[in-house]
Amino acid sequence: MKQMDVNEKKQIRIYRSIIFKLNKKQKTEKNWNKRRKINMQLKENLEKALAITPNDITLRIDLMYVYINLKEIENARKIGKELVGKTEEKGFLNGLALIEEKSGNYEKAIEYVKKILEQEPNNQALKARLEILEHKQQNIPISQEMIKKQKAYKEIAFLERNILKTAEKKQGALEKKGINSSKEKILEEVSRETYTKIKGIAESIIVSYPEEIIAREKLVKSLYIIGEEKSAKEEVEDLLNLDDKNEIGLWYLAKIQKDNGDLEGEKKTLEKIIENSDVGTNIEVQKRLEAVKNIIKRKQQKKQLKKAKQGNYTEEKRKEFIEQLQKDFVYGTLTKKSIKGKIAEARKYPNFEKSLIELTDMKSLMTGDKSQKIHTLERYIDTEPSLTAEGYGQVLDEISKTRQDIEADQKMEAFFDEREEKEREEKQQSSIKQREYSKEIISRLNKGEISKEELPDIIKNLETFIDRARSVFLITKLYEILYNREKAYEELIKYSNISDLSPDERKRIVEMQKTLTDGHEVTKTVKRIKGVYKKKEEKEQKYQKKIQRKEIKELLGEGKTVKQIFNSMKKSGVTLKTITLVKAKYIKGNENLEKEQLKIQEDAQALLKGGYTPDEVYEIVEYDVPISTLKNMARELRKKEAEIDR
Repeated sequence: MKQMDVNEKKQIRIYRSIIFKLNKKQKTEKNWNKRRKINMQLKENLEKALAITPNDITLRIDLMYVYINLKEIENARKIGKELVGKTEEKGFLNGLALIEEKSGNYEKAIEYVKKILEQEPNNQALKARLEILEHKQQNIPISQEMIKKQKAYKEIAFLERNILKTAEKKQGALEKKGINSSKEKILEEVSRETYTKIKGIAESIIVSYPEEIIAREKLVKSLYIIGEEKSAKEEVEDLLNLDDKNEIGLWYLAKIQKDNGDLEGEKKTLEKIIENSDVGTNIEVQKRLEAVKNIIKRKQQKKQLKKAKQGNYTEEKRKEFIEQLQKDFVYGTLTKKSIKGKIAEARKYPNFEKSLIELTDMKSLMTGDKSQKIHTLERYIDTEPSLTAEGYGQVLDEISKTRQDIEADQKMEAFFDEREEKEREEKQQSSIKQREYSKEIISRLNKGEISKEELPDIIKNLETFIDRARSVFLITKLYEILYNREKAYEELIKYSNISDLSPDERKRIVEMQKTLTDGHEVTKTVKRIKGVYKKKEEKEQKYQKKIQRKEIKELLGEGKTVKQIFNSMKKSGVTLKTITLVKAKYIKGNENLEKEQLKIQEDAQALLKGGYTPDEVYEIVEYDVPISTLKNMARELRKKEAEIDR
């Protein structure tokens, strides 16, 4: 077989893109004339593609369908005969069935549909189609209801078949917007949306065909997946009244019983499915049945064990248990981590409230946090279903006593706060250090020596000093000079929310806020310093742009596309416009590169003619043709098409 050269491969890729787009377009187009026009374009592109790769089965099947759509049945039949024995793909068999049906050879059409059903025995749309073909073969009138039923099953099959594809498309759209979401969550959402639609379709079939088993199966499945469990249960009962051995109905009944914790009911239902099935089939049902039996067995064993152990846990044993823990606490062998496990163990004994109070008391002594003890006890009385009135009173009394202890501790802390006043002298020394450090920062700021990278460390140091208002003032100025007033105001707001600010500190911070927001003119000092930083930044930007242009030229020399260059350099802040301008200068005067660019533009024009939008073509040609050029091309093509139509 002849190998395709590079140009032929490229041409085939373009034809495939055009064919894909046209196929998609003609499936959704409802106007007969427009659809015929699309099919004519498809025919032209498929024939050109097959001239390059004549043995491509997929393209030949596509052409066969185009001939069917254009009512060129003999041409379609010719392709069908050539491909018989080379493929058993269902799309091909479906095409053969259509050819024979349109030729009035219903027996042969039925034969091909049955072949597809061998591959897809549960395809209800095909079964409905087979029913119509058999009616045609026997000259039995076909009712509108039967046609509607076939269409309904076709739609159900289409919706179920496209769940995964729709989910992938939705995830791709979210990723483009920068939204992260798990595949499982998106698939679950798409499944619910899809089966909500299928529910409506199945209900419409049942209205006309109340005893239609397949539609009822689809309805049960849809209701269960979208979470309407009560309705699903009612529909299961209706389905099993029509067919008490229906496997799908029994399977979803078992699922509902599982969700409701009815293990015995689930066990009986699963046994019924296996009883009605052939030996060795329904492996999944057999596995679940074994699991259910094991769960029931373990529950029974656990219940018996609990009953046997109840006699070993008395009030006397509880006291011994707590006494041992108190000894462990005194000797330091009881840890904070082990307390949780000991609380769970204490539940085995009577008077659990007493044990809980004593254990939380030990933990609060370890951590020094009595409020956590209150939190644990309050949560217990809010959530414990078996709490007695006596136990409730015990826990409430302990909460009250603990609150009194906390108040006493707070008074003691206030006493120690008074002693801190005596440390004022040390604070004054700290204030001197703060002034010296601030002077150093201001001096460096005036010279333009402070960078944005070292700003966090400077702020960390300033935040350690006593005079917070002075530190906040300098921090605000740093942000105003290195960034802007908006950023300075954002940082200032953070400090204004500090709860223990003194009245003087709060007043000074409020004054700073007014300066930033009331439209006060920027001081000459700030302007001068910002000017120093601006010159440095402009110089750095010029240097970076020079480096970027050099790198772009090197990548162009390696044969990279605009998109590839942009993806590899976008972290450095380079724009598509810069890359496009550099490329334009780079290829100017180079005959080979200019020819190559012209060829890319020709391919882009072909894609636009094939129905692609400028944005889609922009992606396909990897940004090598500017979007503005593509939009102009599209505009010109629309003008020409309008002139032809006139």
